[in-house]
Amino acid sequence: MRGRFTILGTSSAIPTKERNHPAVYFQWGGEAFLFDCGEGTQRQIQIAELSFYKIDKIFVTHLHGDHVLGLPGLLQTLDFHDKDYVEIYGTPGIGELVELSTTRCFYINTEDLKVAVREIPPTEEVYTVLETDTYRVLSIGLNHTVDCIGYAFEEREKFKYDRQKVKRLGLKAHHFKELKERGYTTLDGKRIEKHQLGKFKRGFKFVYITDTYYTENIFKLAEGADYLILECTYFDEDEYAEAVKHLSFNIFRTRIYPKLLGLGVKNVILTHFSRRYKDLSKFEEAIREHKMENVYLARDLMGFEF
Repeated sequence: MRGRFTILGTSSAIPTKERNHPAVYFQWGGEAFLFDCGEGTQRQIQIAELSFYKIDKIFVTHLHGDHVLGLPGLLQTLDFHDKDYVEIYGTPGIGELVELSTTRCFYINTEDLKVAVREIPPTEEVYTVLETDTYRVLSIGLNHTVDCIGYAFEEREKFKYDRQKVKRLGLKAHHFKELKERGYTTLDGKRIEKHQLGKFKRGFKFVYITDTYYTENIFKLAEGADYLILECTYFDEDEYAEAVKHLSFNIFRTRIYPKLLGLGVKNVILTHFSRRYKDLSKFEEAIREHKMENVYLARDLMGFEF
C-alpha cells in the first residue's frame, strides 16, 4: 500500500444526520493532505482515527460555506497541537478568509503556526499548483456559480527494471547508482543505457472534482485517473442542476460517464448528495440497471487504499 484516502463528508449545502460537509483526507507516503474542509471535518477526522498533526497541505475548491467553514477551527486545532507549518491553496479570496480566521476570530499564534496561502486562478487548461520530485498537484477551473477549481494528485512516473534483464547481466549496487545518476553504466567495457533495462510506469492519479455543472474541463483533469471523486448533487433534476451549476446522476450517466471510460478513468466515486435524498437507493438502483462498472456512491468515513 502506497497510500489511502478517506471521505469525511458527502453532503451538499446542509449536512444531515448521516452525511457531513465535504472533505477528503488523503495520505501518501508520510504526508497527509486535506481536500476541502467543511463544517464538522475535525470531528470526522477523529472518528476516522486520523491525525490532525500530519496535515501539511489543504486544498480548497471554492469559498462556499459547506467547503470552508471547518477551516478556521482546524487551524486553531493545529495551533493547539503545536503544528509549526501548513500550506493552504484555494481560489482568490482564500487569503482573506485565512487572515480573518487567524487574526480576528481565533487569534492564532502565527509566530508558532506559519500559514502559507496561495491563491489559485481558475484556468481553462490544466495548471500546475505545486510539484516535487515525487508528485505534483494540478488544478483546472470548473463551471460553478463562483470561482471553483478541481484538483488532481499525480504521482510521477517511476522506472521499473526488467528483473530478468538485470539478473542476466548480473548488475550490482554500483551499477544502479550510476544508472540513477548518469542514465547509463558500463559492464565488461560495454555501455548500457537505462532505457534498455526496463520502462517507465505511470504513477497513481487521484482527482477531486466537486461543485460544477457539465464542462469539458472535467475530462482534461480526470484523464487517466485511478480514482475520480465527482459531485452528483441531484438524481434527475437536470434543469435545476444546470441552473445552480451542479451535476445530476442523469447528466453523469449520459454525458460524462461514457467519456470517462474512453479516457481510462478506472474508478468513479460519486458524492456531494443533496439532503433531499434520505437514502441513496435511487442512485444504487440506477447504477445496477445501467451496469455501470466501477462506479461507487461515497459514504461518510469510507476509505480506499492504493
